[in-house]
Amino acid sequence: MILKCFKKTVATAVIVLMTATSFAQMTSGKVIFYRKMNLKKMFKDNERVRPFLKDDVTWHVDSFALYFNDSLSAFVPIESDEPSQGMMKMLTPQNTTYKNLNQNERVVMMNMMGSAMTVKDTLKPREWKVTESTRKIAGYTCRKSVIDIDDSTRLYAWFTVDLVPSIGPEGFDGLPGAILGFANEEGSIVYFAKRVEAMAPTDKQIKPVYKEKDAYKEEELKALLLEKMGKWIKKGDLDAQFAWI
Repeated sequence: MILKCFKKTVATAVIVLMTATSFAQMTSGKVIFYRKMNLKKMFKDNERVRPFLKDDVTWHVDSFALYFNDSLSAFVPIESDEPSQGMMKMLTPQNTTYKNLNQNERVVMMNMMGSAMTVKDTLKPREWKVTESTRKIAGYTCRKSVIDIDDSTRLYAWFTVDLVPSIGPEGFDGLPGAILGFANEEGSIVYFAKRVEAMAPTDKQIKPVYKEKDAYKEEELKALLLEKMGKWIKKGDLDAQFAWI
């Protein structure tokens, strides 16, 4: 009788645990992010940009929505009531990034020097180092991860396994869950989720609309931009910008 009761208790505990886990995990929804960019830190060594930064300009804040389901995601700028103008608009990119995890594909719609450009390429492989450090973001426990883009660029991401797809802001993904926090080492640019909503995104929200003939692979577009705009843009600046998409 005791053994029978024990087995029943264990079985009940397993069912409760599985049920709790299934309710905790989300496979489709929307994450609202804010992005803060410290322009003075970002462009402190850029002599061409510094003259355009006013004394009272330090942080620039934007908002984005990340729509997702179990295989697709779309990271989309949220239009502001106070749109950036002139040089400020060029310094704060508003890329829209679509990903298809099943097809290992990304489509990035970006503005380069006032011209709309589309990148269609494979997802970038990311070699993350997952740590034991955790923090709460938008109500979710997130684990800290680190990645080195090059010898001088280290980035940090905080991801949660409670949002199942391997997704994140801009072109970053590759962790066992969704990235809800993201920052570079010097803290000049940070993304953090403000809230998470369960929903089923529509095709219009989550699938890109573009002409195949107007889409470039990333390296093709970089080569074209250097050819056409080499007088105004440096290869190093271009490489740094494309590292995020």
